[in-house]
Amino acid sequence: MGYVDSDFAGCHNTRRSTEGAIFLVAGGPVSWESKRQDTVALSTVEAEYMVFSCTATQALWISKYFSEVGLPVPKPITVFADNTRAISNSLYNKNHQRTKHIDI
Repeated sequence: MGYVDSDFAGCHNTRRSTEGAIFLVAGGPVSWESKRQDTVALSTVEAEYMVFSCTATQALWISKYFSEVGLPVPKPITVFADNTRAISNSLYNKNHQRTKHIDI
């Protein structure tokens, strides 16, 4: 399972957000990352989408790696997040004026 989070414009100098993600297997961390995002997000939803995208890519990589070494991979891989607007926007595919520019 994975956990993701980001802040919005946490760096006062660059206005870039900081993102973090961690994946656990059998209760222990196997992959983790915390970094400043490459681009400036226009909203908290966009900052969360950026970290969701990176985390989904990492989940796929971990899944393929485990398959290659013969370990069972539970499907689907659960990723926990705490941004209500980003979750509801992705579930219901409703765009708001602050998120209509987000294509993927």
